[in-house]
Amino acid sequence: MKYTWISALAMMLAVPGVGFSQTDSSRLQKSGVPVAGDTLTIHYNPAGGPLAGKEHIRGMVYTYRNYRWGLDDVNLQLHNGTYDAKYLVPENCAFVAFKFYVEQDGQIAAYDNNSDYGFAETTINKQGVALPGGALAWGLFRKPSFGHAPQGYFEKFNISDEALEMWIRKEMKNYPQYMPRYFGDYLAMLKMSLGDEYNEKVERNLVRLAGLPDIDESNYYQIFSTYQFELKDTHKGDSVKAVLLAKYPHGRQARHQAYTAAYNSEQNDAKLGKMEKFLQDFPVAEMRKDSGAEQQYMYYGIYRELAVGYVATGQFDKLIALLPQMDFASLVEIYRWNVERHFMTNSMPLDSIYPLGNAMMKELISKVHDGSYNENLRFTPNQADEFAMSQLDKKLAVQVRMLDKMGRYAEAMPYLRMISPAFIYTNAKLNDAHIDILEHTGNTAQAAAVLETGVSNNAATPGMIEKLKKEYVAMNGKEDGFDAYMERLKPAADVEKFRSEIKSHLISEKYTPFKLKDLNGRTVSSATDFKDKIVVIDFWAMWCTPCKSAFPGMQMVVDKYAKDKHVAFYFIATQAANKNYKEEIKSYISKSGYRFNVLLDEITGKGAQDQVFRSMVSVFRSSGIPRKVVLKNGVIRWTSEGYGGSASKLVDELSYVIDLLKNEN
Repeated sequence: MKYTWISALAMMLAVPGVGFSQTDSSRLQKSGVPVAGDTLTIHYNPAGGPLAGKEHIRGMVYTYRNYRWGLDDVNLQLHNGTYDAKYLVPENCAFVAFKFYVEQDGQIAAYDNNSDYGFAETTINKQGVALPGGALAWGLFRKPSFGHAPQGYFEKFNISDEALEMWIRKEMKNYPQYMPRYFGDYLAMLKMSLGDEYNEKVERNLVRLAGLPDIDESNYYQIFSTYQFELKDTHKGDSVKAVLLAKYPHGRQARHQAYTAAYNSEQNDAKLGKMEKFLQDFPVAEMRKDSGAEQQYMYYGIYRELAVGYVATGQFDKLIALLPQMDFASLVEIYRWNVERHFMTNSMPLDSIYPLGNAMMKELISKVHDGSYNENLRFTPNQADEFAMSQLDKKLAVQVRMLDKMGRYAEAMPYLRMISPAFIYTNAKLNDAHIDILEHTGNTAQAAAVLETGVSNNAATPGMIEKLKKEYVAMNGKEDGFDAYMERLKPAADVEKFRSEIKSHLISEKYTPFKLKDLNGRTVSSATDFKDKIVVIDFWAMWCTPCKSAFPGMQMVVDKYAKDKHVAFYFIATQAANKNYKEEIKSYISKSGYRFNVLLDEITGKGAQDQVFRSMVSVFRSSGIPRKVVLKNGVIRWTSEGYGGSASKLVDELSYVIDLLKNEN
């Protein structure tokens, strides 16, 4: 078959030229065909669909405008069971696809995409004519396997290769003048349809593209990359690359080339200089002006490397001077690694990182709404903003805790007030710091209220529980009834939901019996020592900060069942990072004062110290720690990874699992 840019089989072009719709559904009603630049009224009724009976339904819309994909919010309002919205279709937008969804813990938990057919439609302009890009978007979006449209909308729906080719060629017929903008889509279609003939025929298309009057940098790059990487013609590829760099000496390819040379250079003092020069030669502000660059990842990487280098060499002033360049997403990562990490691990004096933390908080607060999490259609604008706010909450919490530890109580108060109401009482260590700050600033009544609220939210440290117990004894004259009092503070609905969630995750998986030695060299056998017991195992490692952060809570639950002969706890140290792990563990346990039965995981044939842990990974489907495992009668009954930060919640979690298993007898 002979291929040209503007010719195809007549049957492929015998398609209506106004608009295409795949929105037929009783659940979605609209005020008409979407018109670019006009407001579209929509009514979504979830009845009969996957969101029936769900609350807090949200909407999003994928758009195709000027041959670029976009993602926007649809702000729904509930009226008598129907969600209404007025959506302003962007100017020059040729295609829209709506999706309705509900979230849980910040993730999409369920959605409606018209039973996988899509609420998708091409638009028209105010004169009633289809816009450039409409036919192309109609094909690309509905063939997710092609990879040239946003992913994650459809589950299985996928048009045929032939159908995609038809829509691309229809776009070529209607709007050949915009061919340079979608040349990459066309080339990928040729590769799909021509197979082995692709290499033979693609060059003529490259030559045609190069001869057009208004091609841009992206087109030159397409020509270069096709010669260089697909056709393996390095001579022509290098020639085109030379033209590309000469025409755009500070463009995307030149920027990428300079970034690669700086970032991948040998780790030494000279590398910092090379990365500094990259930022001077290719200012981030210039990259941000280029909407098609999508090269923020380069600056994210450079900032990270420079920050680590500056902090390691004590050049905090250089890093602080660099902060105004950074977007919010970059600042979050720089703060996490260079302030939060050192604070959490006590690896650097607080006085050293305090000025950096202070400067970074000011930048974070000022840039939280910059949309930097909205790259690559990862989020809608509202989702990106909400995610950024959640990140700011977490960093504010760290800053407050650090200031509390430094005794800078008054300085911490403004940061406390900035933390969102949804987060302020949900973090146990933040609650602890909050109480301490209020007490040191003369707000004892508020401190007592935070203490009760923290316990009510099941976000309490051992110190908070001890403080509450002292207050209870002072008021009641005795300790009896304290546990019941604590339970009454927690909303019954929350407790029931919490217990139902735990119960739903009970399992029954066999494990391979094992023998391990404790710190005194005594052998513990799962076959004999675990018999007729409910056994809680905590897999941990010396290098694992979350593992050790959970230990105060683990000590509380160990103490709770200390007199129960039918419950046992073992802390299996695994995945050691060095050969001296036994001595390090002995020293750590001794100095910390934890009363734990510590076992040492065995060495595998490959030399890794994780034999028992590895034997259970098929059940976990993860190699992450900390990992809690509850055993009974030679079977794994429950398991959980990570630590959420609340000692009280960890105690409740394990206590309820133990009680459930006890009640099975």
